[in-house]
Amino acid sequence: MIGRLFKARYELVGLMQDGPIFATYAARDKIQGRDLSIRVVKQPFSHEKEFIDRLALTVQKYAVIQTANVERLTSVEMDDGTPFVLGDLTRGPSLADRIRKLAPFSIPVSVGTAISILHALDAIHRTGLVHGDLNAQNLAVMADGDVRLQLTGVWEAYSASPTAGVMVLPGMAPYLAPEISRGAMPSTGSDVYAVGILLYELISGHSPYHADTPLAMAFQHSTAPTPSLREFSLAVPSVLDEIVKKAMSKEPRDRYGSAGEALADLKMLQDALRFGRSLTWPLRPESVQPSPAPSGRGPAGRPQPVAPKMSAIRKPEESDKKGKHRKERDVPLWMLIGFTVAVTLFLVCLGMWFFQNLSKTIWVKVPNIKNRTVAEATSLLKDSKLSLRISRREPNETVEQDTILDAVPGPGEQVREGDHISVIVSSGTRNVMVPELHGLTVDKAKALLGTLNLTLTDNIESVSDAKIAAGLIVRSEPDARTRVQRQSLVKVFVSTGPGTDSSAPNAGDKGAYRFTLHIRPTGVDHPTRIKVLMLDDSGSTVIYDQSHSGEDEFDVSARGKESKATFNIYYDKRLVKSVDMDAENDTSNDTIQPDVSDTGANN
Repeated sequence: MIGRLFKARYELVGLMQDGPIFATYAARDKIQGRDLSIRVVKQPFSHEKEFIDRLALTVQKYAVIQTANVERLTSVEMDDGTPFVLGDLTRGPSLADRIRKLAPFSIPVSVGTAISILHALDAIHRTGLVHGDLNAQNLAVMADGDVRLQLTGVWEAYSASPTAGVMVLPGMAPYLAPEISRGAMPSTGSDVYAVGILLYELISGHSPYHADTPLAMAFQHSTAPTPSLREFSLAVPSVLDEIVKKAMSKEPRDRYGSAGEALADLKMLQDALRFGRSLTWPLRPESVQPSPAPSGRGPAGRPQPVAPKMSAIRKPEESDKKGKHRKERDVPLWMLIGFTVAVTLFLVCLGMWFFQNLSKTIWVKVPNIKNRTVAEATSLLKDSKLSLRISRREPNETVEQDTILDAVPGPGEQVREGDHISVIVSSGTRNVMVPELHGLTVDKAKALLGTLNLTLTDNIESVSDAKIAAGLIVRSEPDARTRVQRQSLVKVFVSTGPGTDSSAPNAGDKGAYRFTLHIRPTGVDHPTRIKVLMLDDSGSTVIYDQSHSGEDEFDVSARGKESKATFNIYYDKRLVKSVDMDAENDTSNDTIQPDVSDTGANN
């Protein structure tokens, strides 16, 4: 792609970033003689017309933001069927790279970085827009230390694609505010939440929450306690700890409402750090407004009272003086006594009402949440003052993923206000389609397979291919578009480049010995998960893990560092056969028939 000329004027001069949706290049405009960036839309998204149209509208919408710390995208254009996005050129590593290599940072550096981010966010929020996808990968660190925001607003286009959201979710999940996972739209508050996560990462060097999947990460953001930076280090000022906690509050109403509010507090802290001043939290307590002075005036300009004076607050000059006649009360004594008795009775009745009603059980009817998404069901239950608890997930061939299959108690039943409703949630179809991995790196293939709950096997085989660059995937096993069970293993074959014979045995070459097992399950009367484990002097490796019925016959291939290896075959985690093989003695034509009655003895 380097050197390609787009629209006869934009020459690609270098790859800057390769993401799931875009490949970002530095480019040179040969007509205007200026540098710019080109984001080439990758397949399959480049062929999704609705996604490209929505992307063009989004870029046009956010082009009104013009500030140095926000990368401006100018237009979406097409060259020979390839869509691309023109924009400002941003040079500098991503904040994710900086955190990975250099974190934790000092308190002043971390605060300064967060202030730079908030300055840029404030410019976005003042236009009535939000960034929506703020994460460490979408932030570039400039040479002067300032941070530039990238891909502002592009999240709006993801919903126009059936798979774009799934592809970007692993990168977004560690920074998504809880309300976004529950179905709310991005807001100024959710942008500030992401800044709180980033500030935590800058200071501690790691994410505040840890999970293996985007769904588990969303659960952590919603339910796990907000961590304290002072648990990481007591050197963190308590005021900074409180600022981060407020930015990371799970409820939007407890959070900073906009970047400007958080920016004001961080600037105050930054000044205190520079000049050695101490601060107490909260930094800006709500001030008590003085009562408005009465405007009416009596004779001689004296203030006119707005209510009768009580004897208890009579001015000293109005009190009785020795030898003088006592003045008449402003309010008669009987009226004061009656008023006191009435107030006392009212407070007693009010207290009894509160006691009876607060101690009384409030019953509510469970709404029907079946066939609704988890986000919809959570919102519906919240309206009834109930909460949702996922008891388990089950595969379902007809109900989409994250949809409620059943709920206990069921719809219409009476439960106490505040109770949990336990639900069974669909994990989607049991089978998924193996994606096209041709031309991807191993890391990208692993990430893509992870979104489909598939696992890349450690047994990666090298093959010679003149058309595929070294290090890229030639094909997979099972093949692309093959339907397999979730959690299955996928093996890939990686190119060694042209002119290399990767199949020639060489004892000094890792994985030089090839083994092939022909397996025909016997004694199996229902779909059974068959796993094959290869053991040699270098350790053990799972080389196959899929479900089969008794009529299936299939091959399992593997490469080993040693010429001899043992292969253990399991039915549903039960060892049924153990086979010793020698790559130097050809046994590839032998058929292995593991039976449920086998004891696991060697063949």
